[in-house]
Amino acid sequence: MSRIALAIALSVACCIAGTISLPAHATATNSPPCTPKITKIHGQQAGVNCGPATAILRVGGKTYTFRHGFCQKSKMAGTALELTLGTTVLGDDKRNAGQPSFDITVAKTHAASIGFAYYGGRDLLKNDLQLIEVKGNIPSKGTFSSWATATVKFSGSWNCHGLVWQGP
Repeated sequence: MSRIALAIALSVACCIAGTISLPAHATATNSPPCTPKITKIHGQQAGVNCGPATAILRVGGKTYTFRHGFCQKSKMAGTALELTLGTTVLGDDKRNAGQPSFDITVAKTHAASIGFAYYGGRDLLKNDLQLIEVKGNIPSKGTFSSWATATVKFSGSWNCHGLVWQGP
């Protein structure tokens, strides 16, 4: 999914609230815990995410921590987890205007992908889409690692900190 389509989908999802029951380990909520802030960074449209979710990415011997986002499940999209952390700057596909940003999507079948990971003006994964293997208490928290065939080897974890929004 392109970054623009992802940002539009996130904005729409944040405006629409759906409800179904969630597992006992997550707090049920019928609306997002907060609304991402839309702003401009270096003249580019940007979405600044909010919420308690975090992720850690280990790549190239370094560890990167991402904050400020929330976990979402979407029955319509067929996802068990959609997580976008940090700030997404539209129109700067190579450096994300220096802002940290992380995106992960886990399908119901536990097939998963990382859409992007930027930190300090660098594209950490050198690609807009990386397939990953996931384990854990999906969607609440878990671990992930790159497939053996990936050109960039990485691993990490995410934690929704007890809050998973059931989106449309």
